[in-house]
Amino acid sequence: MSFIQFLRILMARRWIILGTLVGCTVLALAVASRLPERYPAKTRVMLDVIKPDPVTGAVIATQFVRGYTRTQIELIQDYRVAGDVVDRRGDATKPSVIAMWQDETGGAIDIRRWLAERIIKHTDANLVEGSNILEISYEAPNPEVARSVVGMIRDAYIDASLRFRTDSAGRTADWYRQQADKAQLALVAAETAKSNFERANGLVMGAGGVDAETTKLQGLQAALLTARGAAGQQEVSALQTADTSGMVSNLKMQLATAEDQLQQAGERLGTSHPTYQALVQRRQLLQRQLATETAAARSSGGGGAAASRRSIAELDAEYRAQKALVLGMKDKLDQLGALQREVELRRSQYEKAAARTADLKLEADVNETGLVPLGDPVGTGTPSFPNMPLIATMAVAGGLVLGLILAIGVELLGRRVRGSEDLAAAARVPVLAVIAGNRPSPIREWFRRRLSRNSDVGMVPAQ
Repeated sequence: MSFIQFLRILMARRWIILGTLVGCTVLALAVASRLPERYPAKTRVMLDVIKPDPVTGAVIATQFVRGYTRTQIELIQDYRVAGDVVDRRGDATKPSVIAMWQDETGGAIDIRRWLAERIIKHTDANLVEGSNILEISYEAPNPEVARSVVGMIRDAYIDASLRFRTDSAGRTADWYRQQADKAQLALVAAETAKSNFERANGLVMGAGGVDAETTKLQGLQAALLTARGAAGQQEVSALQTADTSGMVSNLKMQLATAEDQLQQAGERLGTSHPTYQALVQRRQLLQRQLATETAAARSSGGGGAAASRRSIAELDAEYRAQKALVLGMKDKLDQLGALQREVELRRSQYEKAAARTADLKLEADVNETGLVPLGDPVGTGTPSFPNMPLIATMAVAGGLVLGLILAIGVELLGRRVRGSEDLAAAARVPVLAVIAGNRPSPIREWFRRRLSRNSDVGMVPAQ
């Protein structure tokens, strides 16, 4: 079938196409006019995901923002939120609503669930493109009802979000409180076992987890090292005191002078001369006096050093005795140390659980949701359903397609010769000429020649 044949069929069956088009359009508009109207209302909530948590200080990571947003959208369409709206409106107690519920369900499901599902069915929520603003929409047969219900949905959603957070924190706080109680009992048991062991063995665990005997040993060791260092310093000080004594210095000068005189006398007079012998005796006397004075000076300066040496000896003996005592009690001290570490571990567990319990209790009492309502709900007097322009457009398009199908179908059921192309197809011989009653229009002839498959067929007007 050529395009010109198709157009001839459409022209011949134009009343079928036109009738189907008009019928579909009228029927669609008639049905749409009887459908119940629904009016939309919208409200917006800003998701303040950038603001840190007022208790924990945590911020939602970027990779979790999409999941958080999807969770909020699902929460808006959750039964818990819709059920809260039903309770706020009080629809479950209205006689007209109860009668409608009985007619539709026969009482098979809970009326609160039935009403909540109707609200969820007409509720939608989406993010405003390129922002963190969540837009909630609701449709109802009345614009005022739609605006009232969408406001209730927003308030119920914010309240439910806060309850989810506080309830979760409260449940977790209860669990941590139980763990803290268990840790406290374990701590008391560990401290009791440590105290009983100390009393039974006469041991005391000092500060820092070190027992008293070991602490005493460490103290003696430190005192011994300090005393030895002080004794060395006193001996050096005694030597310095002897060297700086006035009498010793004077005798050293006299002895040096006597040495010089003795050397000169030996060179001038000889070693057998009485003067030389007298100088020798004087030198010996000065040497004895210098030795005596030096010993006396050192003795006076070294008294403290001697006392220090005696103290060092006593400290050393006490240190050795204490060391032997500690080594003899090593097994008991190790056991006491293990008990002390157990006490510290139990205390750490209890403190962490108690601290976490306090934080969660504070979080359970918070009233910050991170959801900020933006203005009042907004409604419109133009119904969103039925959409008459859209329905009319679709009806026209559908009627046109249906008309074309019916026209082609009717034509195929009773095919007729409507042109030279149909005749050539039916006779299976070429058409040499067409005798027309009127001279064809030049424009029509031009289109016929362009669209016809057999462009050689001529048209001869009747004489």
